[in-house]
Amino acid sequence: MIRYITLLTVTLLLTVACSGGADTETAEVATSAPTATLTPTQATPTSTPTPSAYEVPALPPPTPTSTSTPVTPSGLPQVPASCVPIPTQMASTEASTVAEHYRNIGYNKPFYGMAQEIVVASDVPQEVVDEWCEIQRNLNETIGSYNRYIMLITTDNEHSQAVFNKLKEVHWYGPLRIENGRLVDAGCLTGSGDWNVTPPDPYGLCIMDYEFIQYPHDTKEWDSPKPKRQAIIYHGWAHEYFHRYQRAYHLDLNMGTEEVGTPAWWIEGAAIIFPNIWLKNNWQDLSAFRGLSFSDVDVEGIDLDRWYRDMKRAAHGVSHQDDRCNGYVFGPAEERYETMRCFLGMANAYLAYLTSYQTLWVDIPMDIYKLGFENSFQKHTNMTLQEFYDQFNAFLRQGDPNDPPPAGFFPEVPISEYVNFPSP
Repeated sequence: MIRYITLLTVTLLLTVACSGGADTETAEVATSAPTATLTPTQATPTSTPTPSAYEVPALPPPTPTSTSTPVTPSGLPQVPASCVPIPTQMASTEASTVAEHYRNIGYNKPFYGMAQEIVVASDVPQEVVDEWCEIQRNLNETIGSYNRYIMLITTDNEHSQAVFNKLKEVHWYGPLRIENGRLVDAGCLTGSGDWNVTPPDPYGLCIMDYEFIQYPHDTKEWDSPKPKRQAIIYHGWAHEYFHRYQRAYHLDLNMGTEEVGTPAWWIEGAAIIFPNIWLKNNWQDLSAFRGLSFSDVDVEGIDLDRWYRDMKRAAHGVSHQDDRCNGYVFGPAEERYETMRCFLGMANAYLAYLTSYQTLWVDIPMDIYKLGFENSFQKHTNMTLQEFYDQFNAFLRQGDPNDPPPAGFFPEVPISEYVNFPSP
């Protein structure tokens, strides 16, 4: 979730300063994405001509599984065999459009096996690599395994050379220099290779510094116990990977820009409700939380009923005094990153309640490229955007501010039982 947004460049690089904690959830900001920079896609400059054909280098076809021993430079933590990325580049094929090129490189489809990659500084502990691999495998089993997504973890200039090398390889546009503990211009989720390379060679990059992974947001000052800090990071990793899933449907379109028209409330909100539900369903299966109770890992909005009540109280104007969402009316302002404010995740939960999570997470995005978001939304919901906004605002304000969610508002079974995400 997002608190402050600043337009930095003409490519619509959105810098987001985030802070965490379930108690601030009434503003539906700053708790789901645990890092600073969000660029759903980099904008392709309008002065760059679209090539008439692209040639994709031939590589071996993807294989269903990989059991090979990882090859890593001396001194680096080892990537577990189950986390070694499979080849996902498609065979050499000529493409007549940019969108076809994205399809040819497998950008829009899930794969069998681990299609993502992790690269870390040489002094990052092995347990952090293992944690990320476990979380990513779980996410792949839920959403699907999408390629061209790289997790990069830095420490300092001396130990982060492997990260710098990978960033050079994937056309990173920023300086390869760490200042004040973090890579200059880094963030999660950011991207590279989609606007500064011809033909495009797009990657989604989640670049975090190790200190932040250890103490996300203000948890060091709060002296938060390790399980809660880990839960915040896992929630954030799920949020950011969901953005990579959303981008699969947009291909070469610049998700998050006014020209494309996919509203910020859906981009961010769908990626808020997903980790809330995913972590609520899966926390007991994660190695770091074995033997713990729900209260030990209760962060962000994963206590869904409490999250609902917090949103409802804010809509009624009876939340805590400093809650900027008190009495706020959700609407067209939430369509743009520069003006979005409140109730992003809850709006998506309500939309799923009216329709289904299949509609929210699969059907609507499936038709975005062909129809645009607004037309796809109308096709799959039989509502205009304004009609939805009006219904949602009325829903939040009905009844008592402390009412629990209506029966069936949040699903209680595994995501796989009510959403059929695309398969390889």
